[in-house]
Amino acid sequence: MEEQEDDLDMEEYEDDLDMEEHEDDFVPRLGMEFETLDEAWLVWNDYGGRNGFGVRKGKGNKSRTDDVIVSKWFFCNCEGKREIDKRDNLTKKSRAETRTGCRARLVLRLDREIHKYKVVEFVKEHNHPLQPPEARYLIPSQRKIPEIACFDIQVAASSGISPKDAHELHSRQHGGIRGLGYTMVDHRNCLRNQRKQAMQYGAAIAMTKYFSKRSIEDPSFKHFEDTSEEGEISNVVWTDAKMIASYVRFGDVVVFDTTFGTNKEKWAVGTFVGFNHLREIVVFGAALMCDQKIESFEWVFTKFLEAHGDKKPITIFTDQDAAIGHALEEIMPDTRHGLCTWHINQNRLKHLPKKKNDEISKVVASKFYDCLYRYDEEKEFNDAFSFLMENVNGKGKKWLKFIYKRKEKWAYCFMKDAHTLGIRSTQMSESFNSDLKDYLNCKLDVCRFMEQFDRVLSQKCEKEVVSEFEVRQKTPRLVFKIPILRVASDLYTPKMFELFQAEVELSMEAHIECQEGNTYTVGKCGVDNETPCKSKQVVWTREDQIISCSCKKFERVGILCWHALKVLDREDIKVIPPRYILNRWTRAAKVDTVVDVEGRRIIEDPMLDVRNRNADYFRILTEICGKVGQNEELAHLVRNRLLELRRECNEKCENLATTSGDGNPTPEHPLHLKKKNDGDRRSKRKPSCIEKKTRAKKSKDKTISISQDSLRSGTNPTQDISEGNFGCFSDLESI
Repeated sequence: MEEQEDDLDMEEYEDDLDMEEHEDDFVPRLGMEFETLDEAWLVWNDYGGRNGFGVRKGKGNKSRTDDVIVSKWFFCNCEGKREIDKRDNLTKKSRAETRTGCRARLVLRLDREIHKYKVVEFVKEHNHPLQPPEARYLIPSQRKIPEIACFDIQVAASSGISPKDAHELHSRQHGGIRGLGYTMVDHRNCLRNQRKQAMQYGAAIAMTKYFSKRSIEDPSFKHFEDTSEEGEISNVVWTDAKMIASYVRFGDVVVFDTTFGTNKEKWAVGTFVGFNHLREIVVFGAALMCDQKIESFEWVFTKFLEAHGDKKPITIFTDQDAAIGHALEEIMPDTRHGLCTWHINQNRLKHLPKKKNDEISKVVASKFYDCLYRYDEEKEFNDAFSFLMENVNGKGKKWLKFIYKRKEKWAYCFMKDAHTLGIRSTQMSESFNSDLKDYLNCKLDVCRFMEQFDRVLSQKCEKEVVSEFEVRQKTPRLVFKIPILRVASDLYTPKMFELFQAEVELSMEAHIECQEGNTYTVGKCGVDNETPCKSKQVVWTREDQIISCSCKKFERVGILCWHALKVLDREDIKVIPPRYILNRWTRAAKVDTVVDVEGRRIIEDPMLDVRNRNADYFRILTEICGKVGQNEELAHLVRNRLLELRRECNEKCENLATTSGDGNPTPEHPLHLKKKNDGDRRSKRKPSCIEKKTRAKKSKDKTISISQDSLRSGTNPTQDISEGNFGCFSDLESI
């Protein structure tokens, strides 16, 4: 005699029952026959649910000749007695007793002549109270989560809906909690089991499975893992079709930055972002980094370029991390490297503190700000910096010398001819990182991190779709109805047209003087409308339709400045010369077809057709359910047809899975993520001044509250410390 535990999908066998049979056929009775034990179990379970008691499976006897189960027992959940636990005397609060020795049971025996199981014993009397109808959904044997409900639970969690809100939503869709068939605890357990199953082979295997799935869905998806001989993954880079297409069109200027505190492994997340034709943030690629060493950045930059066909950006902006600078010099020597002016200004506040009522400090701050954003001549910059060096001492002077060596990467006079699209800092990347942290936190494993990261990207894509819709729906307002603005309104996107129209307005107020040959001096008029302010030199060649301004705005931003527009108006040019219309700022920036490294045409949203089909099927099923719900005959008809259709689909899916495989990676050596080196001082973001003040305030408040509690209780905190009671003060050491 052997005990056998059945682990079968009850839902599949439940579909085989004919629900049109009489209700008495679902009440066990002596002599009742069943094709299989699972069919008998469903009848017993249904009978227990309708009568208010839980059921469970008992032992079964196997034949020694052919290993077939010849008899089986099904019991009430209260059958038997709990065994005595030797640990009961150590338990402060014992569990309540649930077994009452109930004799209710169903015994089946195999009839080998007809190959069916017959009911040979049926006891329906119970020695305990039965559950009322309103509480029967709480019986453990009646609580089950269908496969489709598990999918809904996973989708709700991926969408950021809390388990409590998701459970309430699902219960409303099923007419209440009783109609749902499972409790809030079951909902949380299902979510936990799904996450546990996804991570059963470790974070590294879960990540590679995710990448394999994305590669099947998106043929243009690229991913790279920096794997050592020991199977340690230390860096990861990935791009999808949308990122690749965006980089081809708008990858001339890239902003790279890293952020922390977004995943359980404490790895830094690096993002490559930029501007699209609508001046909105687009993502070109992403990376997960275990550390921030020069070798890691070199590997990340190399793989990023490899994913994009080795196309290097014209300009890249980063923070002042020395490791990033060394890596860029090695991997992208021809790319213009700009430093974030916002971070430099923040460092100025730290190294050049402003004293109260100190005129010199105010002048120093003003001069440094002008060096960052205003001085467009090298002589002005050098004179201002000489003044700073003379009036700053100590550590501030040392920092000024350090930052002066890198002046070509941040000073306006050196960056005015760089192609930056008007970008001077990494705030664009900081903004995207802020959006990430609205959905990511340090408790997320790799699978949930990827889900939430994709969620942020999808929201960015939807925002871009809405903006594209508005571009085609709305026409910009013209301040002046002149030919050059009419043409520009049809060419440029609304954001860029606003910038261009502002330049045209400035040109209307400009003062122009003709110099020798084809050179002009253009500037703003002073208060008396006679004395020009600071002017720029503009050179115009009519034969070649070439115009050049000393302010270098077209080279920097990509639209003509008001100085050049004034000269064009003087020369009676009513349209923008074609060479001065950048395609990246036009409405037709995304019209062209983009191919990936392998030469395949990129489909930016490869799952769009799948989602549309699913939405179409869902609408059809919802419409059918709304019509047949009140008619029992139609309901049975629809249900039988759907069960038959589902059975056919399951068979097809099994055949496809057998022929094509599951796509899961089978590494020769077990992969795992490299553990983060806590000793690396760059592996953790330094807290800001506000965070330090907040922590200090919390520490102070906690100390005061402890002292007040000790006074109320009549104890001395100092005495507690001397006696070894450090519990209340254990957190103060780390502040």
